[in-house]
Amino acid sequence: MLKICLCSDNHGDRNSIQKILSDNPSCDYYFHAGDSMLEESDIAPFISVDGNNDWQYDYPKERIFEIGSHRILLMHGHHYTYSDNLLADKTKENKCDVLFYGHTHIFADKTVKGIRMINPGSSYYNRDLSSPCYARVYLLEDGNIRVERIDL
Repeated sequence: MLKICLCSDNHGDRNSIQKILSDNPSCDYYFHAGDSMLEESDIAPFISVDGNNDWQYDYPKERIFEIGSHRILLMHGHHYTYSDNLLADKTKENKCDVLFYGHTHIFADKTVKGIRMINPGSSYYNRDLSSPCYARVYLLEDGNIRVERIDL
């Protein structure tokens, strides 16, 4: 089993990043789905992508990871997040079966067109007025994926 810590949209809030890291010292991977509004060194060991508010930093727009039996697309998703079908199509175009994305500030774990789509919500504030949160994603040995929402 592999454990992934996934967060997004902390919008410059260093405290939430530090809290997530202190609560998750032994993950196999740390991914950030954009809008950190911080330098890479400020969010390390998180690997991040560019969010719509990260214009002053040099993050890539998307990244692809092959982990276990999965091919994962990591992006902020602000060009696609208001259409689950567009998100799924973009993920399929990249020959991925899992999407990690942010931007909406709403936690989501759903499957659309065969694509597992996971949004950790915002570690700063959620637009659905729920608690700030992030996700722990477990890639199980049988190929299944288990997702936990962790409220801050």
